[in-house]
Amino acid sequence: MKGLVAYHSKYGNGKIIAEAIGGGLAGADHTVTVIDVSKPVVGDFDFVVVGSPTRAGRMMGPVKRFIGRELEKESWKGKPFVAVGTGFKPEGTGKKTDQWGARSAEKVYEALEKAGLKPLMGPQKFFVSDMKGPLEEGEQQRAAELGLSAGKTLSEA
Repeated sequence: MKGLVAYHSKYGNGKIIAEAIGGGLAGADHTVTVIDVSKPVVGDFDFVVVGSPTRAGRMMGPVKRFIGRELEKESWKGKPFVAVGTGFKPEGTGKKTDQWGARSAEKVYEALEKAGLKPLMGPQKFFVSDMKGPLEEGEQQRAAELGLSAGKTLSEA
Protein backbone atom coordinates (compact mmCIF):
# COMPACT_ATOMS: atom_id res chain seq x y z
CA MET A 1 0.00 0.00 0.00
CA LYS A 2 1.03 3.62 -0.55
CA GLY A 3 0.93 5.92 2.44
CA LEU A 4 1.28 9.63 3.04
CA VAL A 5 2.78 10.97 6.26
CA ALA A 6 2.07 14.70 6.48
CA TYR A 7 3.36 16.85 9.32
CA HIS A 8 3.84 20.39 10.52
CA SER A 9 6.82 21.04 12.74
CA LYS A 10 7.58 24.35 14.38
CA TYR A 11 10.80 23.26 16.11
CA GLY A 12 11.65 19.99 14.31
CA ASN A 13 10.07 17.51 16.72
CA GLY A 14 7.10 16.76 14.47
CA LYS A 15 9.41 16.08 11.55
CA ILE A 16 11.42 13.60 13.62
CA ILE A 17 8.23 11.80 14.67
CA ALA A 18 6.85 11.79 11.09
CA GLU A 19 10.06 10.37 9.66
CA ALA A 20 10.19 7.69 12.37
CA ILE A 21 6.58 6.67 11.69
CA GLY A 22 7.34 6.63 7.96
CA GLY A 23 10.34 4.39 8.61
CA GLY A 24 8.20 1.98 10.60
CA LEU A 25 5.57 1.88 7.86
CA ALA A 26 8.29 1.21 5.27
CA GLY A 27 9.56 -1.58 7.52
CA ALA A 28 6.12 -3.19 7.16
CA ASP A 29 6.57 -3.12 3.35
CA HIS A 30 4.53 -0.02 2.56
CA THR A 31 5.64 2.71 0.18
CA VAL A 32 5.69 5.95 2.15
CA THR A 33 5.93 9.63 1.23
CA VAL A 34 6.70 12.05 4.08
CA ILE A 35 5.83 15.71 3.43
CA ASP A 36 5.45 18.99 5.25
CA VAL A 37 1.80 20.13 5.19
CA SER A 38 2.83 23.28 3.30
CA LYS A 39 3.51 21.11 0.22
CA PRO A 40 0.83 19.91 -2.18
CA VAL A 41 -0.10 16.22 -2.24
CA VAL A 42 1.01 14.66 -5.51
CA GLY A 43 -0.18 11.15 -6.28
CA ASP A 44 -2.76 8.72 -4.98
CA PHE A 45 -2.46 7.19 -1.53
CA ASP A 46 -4.18 4.37 0.33
CA PHE A 47 -3.79 5.81 3.84
CA VAL A 48 -2.57 8.91 5.65
CA VAL A 49 -0.83 9.86 8.89
CA VAL A 50 -1.21 13.52 9.92
CA GLY A 51 0.82 15.15 12.69
CA SER A 52 0.63 18.53 14.39
CA PRO A 53 2.32 20.26 17.29
CA THR A 54 -0.04 21.36 20.06
CA ARG A 55 -0.65 25.05 20.61
CA ALA A 56 -3.06 26.01 23.39
CA GLY A 57 -4.62 22.55 23.22
CA ARG A 58 -5.28 22.65 19.47
CA MET A 59 -3.70 21.57 16.22
CA MET A 60 -1.83 24.33 14.44
CA GLY A 61 -3.31 26.34 11.57
CA PRO A 62 -1.14 24.88 8.78
CA VAL A 63 -2.43 21.38 9.61
CA LYS A 64 -6.03 22.55 9.73
CA ARG A 65 -5.61 24.21 6.32
CA PHE A 66 -3.90 21.10 4.90
CA ILE A 67 -6.81 18.92 5.96
CA GLY A 68 -9.28 21.33 4.35
CA ARG A 69 -7.23 21.74 1.18
CA GLU A 70 -6.15 18.14 0.61
CA LEU A 71 -7.99 15.59 2.73
CA GLU A 72 -11.59 16.76 2.49
CA LYS A 73 -11.59 15.66 -1.16
CA GLU A 74 -13.92 12.85 -2.18
CA SER A 75 -10.94 10.66 -3.12
CA TRP A 76 -9.88 10.43 0.56
CA LYS A 77 -13.28 9.41 1.97
CA GLY A 78 -13.18 6.03 3.69
CA LYS A 79 -9.39 5.76 3.66
CA PRO A 80 -7.60 4.88 6.92
CA PHE A 81 -5.81 7.52 8.97
CA VAL A 82 -3.64 7.91 12.04
CA ALA A 83 -3.71 11.24 13.92
CA VAL A 84 -0.52 12.30 15.70
CA GLY A 85 0.24 15.18 18.06
CA THR A 86 3.31 16.42 19.86
CA GLY A 87 3.33 18.46 23.04
CA PHE A 88 3.90 18.48 26.76
CA LYS A 89 3.09 15.51 28.96
CA PRO A 90 0.29 16.50 31.38
CA GLU A 91 1.72 16.96 34.88
CA GLY A 92 -1.50 16.31 36.81
CA THR A 93 -1.31 19.63 38.66
CA GLY A 94 -4.91 20.52 37.90
CA LYS A 95 -3.89 23.55 35.87
CA LYS A 96 -5.77 24.31 32.67
CA THR A 97 -2.58 23.67 30.69
CA ASP A 98 -2.61 20.04 31.88
CA GLN A 99 -5.55 19.51 29.52
CA TRP A 100 -3.47 20.72 26.56
CA GLY A 101 -0.75 18.06 26.62
CA ALA A 102 -0.30 16.88 23.01
CA ARG A 103 -4.04 17.41 22.57
CA SER A 104 -3.52 18.26 18.90
CA ALA A 105 -3.68 14.50 18.24
CA GLU A 106 -7.33 14.52 19.30
CA LYS A 107 -8.11 17.61 17.22
CA VAL A 108 -6.47 16.12 14.11
CA TYR A 109 -8.42 12.89 14.73
CA GLU A 110 -11.73 14.77 14.94
CA ALA A 111 -11.02 16.77 11.77
CA LEU A 112 -10.05 13.70 9.74
CA GLU A 113 -13.05 11.73 10.94
CA LYS A 114 -15.31 14.67 10.06
CA ALA A 115 -13.72 14.72 6.58
CA GLY A 116 -14.88 11.12 6.08
CA LEU A 117 -11.66 9.22 6.65
CA LYS A 118 -11.66 6.12 8.89
CA PRO A 119 -9.44 5.83 11.98
CA LEU A 120 -6.93 3.01 12.05
CA MET A 121 -6.37 3.63 15.79
CA GLY A 122 -6.98 6.29 18.41
CA PRO A 123 -5.09 9.60 18.59
CA GLN A 124 -1.34 9.11 19.12
CA LYS A 125 0.55 11.50 21.42
CA PHE A 126 4.30 12.09 21.54
CA PHE A 127 5.89 14.23 24.21
CA VAL A 128 8.54 16.94 24.31
CA SER A 129 10.44 17.99 27.40
CA ASP A 130 10.34 21.69 26.46
CA MET A 131 8.27 23.67 23.96
CA LYS A 132 11.17 23.73 21.51
CA GLY A 133 12.21 20.17 22.32
CA PRO A 134 13.90 17.89 22.49
CA LEU A 135 11.54 14.95 22.38
CA GLU A 136 11.40 13.01 25.60
CA GLU A 137 13.66 9.99 25.68
CA GLY A 138 12.30 7.04 23.72
CA GLU A 139 9.66 8.97 21.76
CA GLN A 140 11.41 8.60 18.39
CA GLN A 141 11.69 4.84 18.90
CA ARG A 142 8.06 4.68 20.01
CA ALA A 143 7.07 6.50 16.79
CA ALA A 144 8.97 3.95 14.68
CA GLU A 145 7.23 1.13 16.55
CA LEU A 146 3.86 2.82 15.99
CA GLY A 147 4.58 2.99 12.25
CA LEU A 148 5.52 -0.69 12.15
CA SER A 149 2.40 -1.67 14.12
CA ALA A 150 0.12 0.48 11.95
CA GLY A 151 1.79 -0.95 8.85
CA LYS A 152 1.10 -4.52 9.97
CA THR A 153 -2.53 -3.65 10.74
CA LEU A 154 -2.92 -2.10 7.28
CA SER A 155 -1.41 -5.21 5.64
CA GLU A 156 -3.88 -7.47 7.45
CA ALA A 157 -6.91 -5.41 6.42
